[in-house]
Amino acid sequence: MESDQDLFRLYHIRVCIDKIVELVKILHTQDNFETRWIEQDAMIRNFEIIGEASNHISDETKRIYPNLEWKEMRAMRNYITHEYFGVDLASIWDTAINDIPRLKIQITQIITDLESK
Repeated sequence: MESDQDLFRLYHIRVCIDKIVELVKILHTQDNFETRWIEQDAMIRNFEIIGEASNHISDETKRIYPNLEWKEMRAMRNYITHEYFGVDLASIWDTAINDIPRLKIQITQIITDLESK
C-alpha cells in the first residue's frame, strides 16, 4: 500500500528533522556550526536523507499536500550531493533555523493524517 511506504519515508524524514533540531540546540550559532566539521557532516547527512526520502513519497501524497516543498527538499539533496566540495554552510544553517521547524509541523501533520486512515 502506497500510504504505508509513504509513512515509512515520512518517519525517516521526521527522525532526520529531529536530529537537525538537536544539532541546532547543541551548536547555538552559525559560527559554531561553521567551525565544527563533525556536526556539519551530521547535519548535511540528515538533509541528504530528507531529500532522498521525499523523492520516494507517492505522487498521490504530494498532490494531497501541495504546499509542502517537495521539489525543494530534493533540490537540496542534489545540491549537497553533487556540490559536496562547495556547500554553502551559511545556507545549510539558515535552512536548519528557518525552514526545519515549519517542515517538522507539516511532516508531523501528514504522518498523523496517514496514520488515521
